[in-house]
Amino acid sequence: MKIIVYGGTNNKVYTSYQMQECEKLGSYLGQSGAEVLTGACRGYPYYVGKAAIKHGAKVVGFSPALDQAEHISKYDFPTDGVTELVFSKETYATMSESFIRRSLDMTPFSDVVIALGGSWGTFSELIFSLLLKCTIILVEEFEGAVKAFQDAYKFFGARDINPNVHNGAKIITVKTVDEAIQEMSKLNT
Repeated sequence: MKIIVYGGTNNKVYTSYQMQECEKLGSYLGQSGAEVLTGACRGYPYYVGKAAIKHGAKVVGFSPALDQAEHISKYDFPTDGVTELVFSKETYATMSESFIRRSLDMTPFSDVVIALGGSWGTFSELIFSLLLKCTIILVEEFEGAVKAFQDAYKFFGARDINPNVHNGAKIITVKTVDEAIQEMSKLNT
């Protein structure tokens, strides 16, 4: 199973509890034999990826960079949270465009998307995942984009005259990483 981990990367401080939860999720993913996909960035996806590698997972990072040198120098992204990097095939006008393309390239390859907090980037990735009819697990204890996405989904869902736009995506809302792991276990069987 291919699992994308989207989430907060701009936090100035990560609590010991958040780090523990990322480690728990990564450990589960590694031990379950999942292939993990991330944006090859910092933050929650990075910490989940590091733990997943430690427990035997392949972690593929989709970088907005053209090559490893740019990944490190231009984006200041680490390389130890992934086992393989997939680079952009072209240069885009803006850094934002590079990030959007990276996310669009990665999302169709997933069986399940897990969202841990986040901001604008994670919010847009959740929209892509919804439109591509992915299975999405929203972990509420990380808040951020997860909460904003839930609110937007409820708002537009209640007013949507063309539900085919979002029908097909399976959205699973859980409070904790433990509950997310339980849901993934069900999906994995």
